[in-house]
Amino acid sequence: MNAAPTSLYRSPFVSTFLSHSSADSALVEAVAEQLGRRGVLAWLDKNELLEMGTLDTVLKQAVQQQATLTLFLSEASLKSEWCKDEIRWAIEAETGIDHLLPVYLGTPLTLVKGHPLLRSRFLHPDGDKVNKLGYTCRQDANEPDPDAIADKIAATVYRRSIPEPWSEVVIVLDQRGEGPRRSFPTLPSNMASLNAPVLTFRPSLGHRQRQEVLTGPDWHNMVTTMTRSLSLALGTVRGENRKVRVLGNAQAGLVWAVGRHFNRTTSADLYSYGRDDVAITNKNQDRHSPVSGGDPNKAKLIPAEAKGLATNQPTVALGVGLQERYATAVQQAVPDLPLFWLECGFIEDSEQAMQLVADMVASVERLRREYGTRELVLFWITANHVALLAAANLTTHVIPKIKFMEWDHAEGQYVHLTMPGD
Repeated sequence: MNAAPTSLYRSPFVSTFLSHSSADSALVEAVAEQLGRRGVLAWLDKNELLEMGTLDTVLKQAVQQQATLTLFLSEASLKSEWCKDEIRWAIEAETGIDHLLPVYLGTPLTLVKGHPLLRSRFLHPDGDKVNKLGYTCRQDANEPDPDAIADKIAATVYRRSIPEPWSEVVIVLDQRGEGPRRSFPTLPSNMASLNAPVLTFRPSLGHRQRQEVLTGPDWHNMVTTMTRSLSLALGTVRGENRKVRVLGNAQAGLVWAVGRHFNRTTSADLYSYGRDDVAITNKNQDRHSPVSGGDPNKAKLIPAEAKGLATNQPTVALGVGLQERYATAVQQAVPDLPLFWLECGFIEDSEQAMQLVADMVASVERLRREYGTRELVLFWITANHVALLAAANLTTHVIPKIKFMEWDHAEGQYVHLTMPGD
C-alpha cells in the first residue's frame, strides 16, 4: 500500500473523502462502491487510514489532499466528534467552500443550523435557507439512492479534478490481483511523475481475485456505468490529439469496452501497458479510414479441411490467440458457426500490435465482402492490453455487430458480454 502523502500534496487521483457517521456507514459504503465504478477513488476513514499511522494525523492529511470532500450530513454526524474534526480540517484545507459537497440526510436547513462551522458558511444571511447546494435525500423516499448520490458526487469531483481542456489522462482498471481494493493503486514511477488526472475503476470494495470475471447484470452495470462516466468526466474527445493511458489488471471485456469508447474516430492516442510496463500505442494512425496494411487471408477457417462454406454467412466466429491451446474450447462454445482463427503469439511492441490489428481488420473486411458477414462472435484470447487497440479499430465501419466472448473461470465456459450500444 502506498504511504499517505503529506498535507501539501494534491493527489492526481480523481478522488473524494467521504465524511460520515458510523450510523450512516451502510449507505456510504454503497455510495463508495458506485463511485469506484465511476472512476472515483473514495476514501472511507475506517477502511483506508488505520494502517497508515496515527489516525488524527493521517485523517487530516487524507482530507486535505483530496480535490473534494463529501459531507454526509445527518443528525448522527452532527454529534460525531470525528465528523466535526473532518469538517474543520476540510474547511481549513482550501479557501472557500467549492471543494465541499454536502449530502443532506435530512432537512438541509435543520442540519446546517445544527453545526457552527456549517452555519457560518452554508446558511444564507437571512437565516431561512441554505446557500450551499448539494444532494438532498427526499424525505418521502423509502431509502437514499446510492446511484443517484454517486452521480452527484462524481460530477463534482470530475469538475474539480480534471482540467478543461485536458491533454492527458490515466485510466486504471483495478479489478484483478491480490489484496483489498484500498487506497491508491500503485503507479509506475514514470507514470506517477506525469501528474495527469487518474481515473481508478474498481468493481467493488472487496478483495481482488486473480481470475475474476463479471458477467450478467453485474457486468452490465459495471460496463455501462464506466463508459458513461468516461463521457461525463472527459467529454467528447475530438480536435487536438490527447493521450489516454490505460493500465491495471482486469478482464479483457473491460479493456475492450475502453478501446471501443476511444475508437479510432476520436482524437485519443491510446497507450496500453502489459506486465513489463512497456507501452504499446496507436499514435499517428489514420483517423479517417480503417487501419491499412493487413493481410486479409491471415484468419484461417478451422478445421482446415472444412468444406462447403456457404456464400452467405451472416454470423461467423473469430478466435485470436494460440490455436493449439484454445481452439477446442472455442469450437465447443460455437459448434454451429464457422470458425476462423487468427494466430497470435507474444506481442513485444507497438509495431507488432498494430500489425495484428491491421490483419484482424483486413480479415474481417474480407469476411464481410466475400460472405456477407455482419456479425462477428469474437474470442479474444491473447494479451489484454492489445485488446485496447483492436477494439479501437474494429468499429462499425468494419463490422456492424460484435458479440464479445470471455472465458468465465468459475463456470468453465465462454460467456457473452454485452457492450454499450449493442
